Amino acid sequence: MEVSPYYILLAKLEEEISFQRKVINTFLFVQQKPSPEITLKTIDILRRLTQGFRLIALVMDEMESVTDKYMKEQALLLSSESLSLASLLLPALESLSPIFLESLRVYDEPILDRIEAVAEFIENSMQNYEELATDELAQTIEDIMRTLEYHIKLGEKAVGKIV
Repeated sequence: MEVSPYYILLAKLEEEISFQRKVINTFLFVQQKPSPEITLKTIDILRRLTQGFRLIALVMDEMESVTDKYMKEQALLLSSESLSLASLLLPALESLSPIFLESLRVYDEPILDRIEAVAEFIENSMQNYEELATDELAQTIEDIMRTLEYHIKLGEKAVGKIV
């Protein structure tokens, strides 16, 4: 049996969701004390979140070529869940990272608001059985990813000067 590349993307997205859940349990329910090690670990987690955004953008880019309705639904559910978890995780990581979420903006909107809006848009389109403009959605997710990546690099430079 041949496994489609799209199925592999979805499996990787499921892995990212599992990772996000573990990190949320760690950072929301276990108080972490700020230290250089925790800050570096937080930067690694933020970098992995950006990889998750990249994966969601890939899933959205490829969605038009998928004919299986179930696979499309799974892609939308997984993408929405990952975005929702990211919107929970980012504020939890903020106090331990060199990134200030208030300064992060995508399309003149706070990054958390944009992430939540995209997740809500996906969920609403599934409930209303609407066709998505997946190209625009993928572009928005990529812009979120690039904004976060840029600020991670700035944060790494700041941490490098301190550590």
